[in-house]
Amino acid sequence: MPLVVAAALMVANNVPPSLIKFRKYQELVFLDRTTGVLILHWSRQIGKSFTLAAWAVDRLLTRPGRLVTVLSNSKMNGAEFVQKCREITDKLGQACEIVDESPDVEFNNMRIEVRIKVKGREGRIIVLAANPRTARGFSGDLILDEFAFHENSAAIWEAAEPILSSNPDFLCRIASTGNGKHNMFYRMVSGAEPIPGKETFFRTEAGYVLSRVPRTVAHSMGVKVYDPVTRKAITPDEARAKSLDKRAYDQNYECVFSDENMVLLTHALISAAEQEGVGVVCEQELNPKALQFLRAAIGPLYAGVDIGRNKDWTVLTVIEQLGHQKLVRLVYRIEGMRLPDQQKRLGEVFRMSKFQRACFDMTGLGLGLFEYCQEEFGAGRIQGINFSSTVPTSHRIKLEGRKQETVRVTEALATELLQVYEDRAIKHPIDNTLRDDLRKPEKITSPGGRVSIAATRDEAGHADHFWSFALAIEAASTGGGSGEHQVVRSGVLPKGRGSLWL
Repeated sequence: MPLVVAAALMVANNVPPSLIKFRKYQELVFLDRTTGVLILHWSRQIGKSFTLAAWAVDRLLTRPGRLVTVLSNSKMNGAEFVQKCREITDKLGQACEIVDESPDVEFNNMRIEVRIKVKGREGRIIVLAANPRTARGFSGDLILDEFAFHENSAAIWEAAEPILSSNPDFLCRIASTGNGKHNMFYRMVSGAEPIPGKETFFRTEAGYVLSRVPRTVAHSMGVKVYDPVTRKAITPDEARAKSLDKRAYDQNYECVFSDENMVLLTHALISAAEQEGVGVVCEQELNPKALQFLRAAIGPLYAGVDIGRNKDWTVLTVIEQLGHQKLVRLVYRIEGMRLPDQQKRLGEVFRMSKFQRACFDMTGLGLGLFEYCQEEFGAGRIQGINFSSTVPTSHRIKLEGRKQETVRVTEALATELLQVYEDRAIKHPIDNTLRDDLRKPEKITSPGGRVSIAATRDEAGHADHFWSFALAIEAASTGGGSGEHQVVRSGVLPKGRGSLWL
């Protein structure tokens, strides 16, 4: 497919037709001057930076005095973006000044400006390091370059979105290749459906306009692909066949997000478990409604406690067991409270007549609170689990083909919680913080086959609600019923490994 000319730059600057050329998918993005947030999920090496640099320069030429802020994920990429801007202005015969105002060589202090004067007014393209602080400081248009690779991407978007919402003239362009599924970029582009009549354009589940261009599509529009060894032109299918890491190839070139790290609890599983009025969510203080829910319980009550103090929540989850159904009657989260005060509030739950058992995370900070509660309420009712321990591999994990005799206790707990969700055996309140926290843990498989459970940390904690749920399920499993979901059966300890729970 022939290259097409960027008409707007031609008209605005009397540019000869041969100087600035785009392919069709680039032109559609460049000419868009109305979409508030336009996201580019493009293959690597198909002209993403060139397109955005041209768009930024055009904003300065058509709106004298304009400010365009670019947040970059690395100093190298930031410098490359500046060079693309210079390439565009050189082609246009437009004078520009590039000024590096970085106070030192540290990436976080990067500040490079491209200055263009039109009709006596100076417009600027400012390239900064991507972080929430810089995202709060812009005014004008915003470009988030390689957004999936920004640290704290959720916090960056949280800082930037209110500024974009404050002025309808401020436009935002977000571009990246994929980087797994646990970042804001993935969340923004998920659930994309084609927009009729607009090739390569989609509408995402969150309502954003998305331009998605895999290498196969770009190749059909004239982008060449070359063999890395012979340097001969090849097709995308041939390139993939030669790739040693097909998963990485698909993510880098075919816009397929890697599943190597898999979110354990999907949106569908969580949505199926949410039920209005099944229980209460409260913070800092136990409200009367929450206590009434527990007093009115018919079945036995079991609890899980994940303990925090400053960076994390302490989260207490209380479930009522009714047959095979586990109803989450209380999610109680505490932040920044002294441990003796936390113990006092937990005691209000542990004294309930239907309360049977609680499992604590006794790792690190949790050990002290666990010991005090166990001393007050008894070893039969308060049990502690050491998250750094190993346990015998469960039947469910063996069904996945695992040959190891033992697994980390966190994997065992997480796997059993997942089974409860898959069995549709749990109902819990509807709460945004809870939903986000339940989505944090991922199953990570190393190249050597080692499996671990990890969760990213953000301002809301480190999957505290998830582990509280898992501990509550464990308390119910060790406390009665079939015992199918137990991490460790009562009185049975891994031989030679000391006590897992006390």
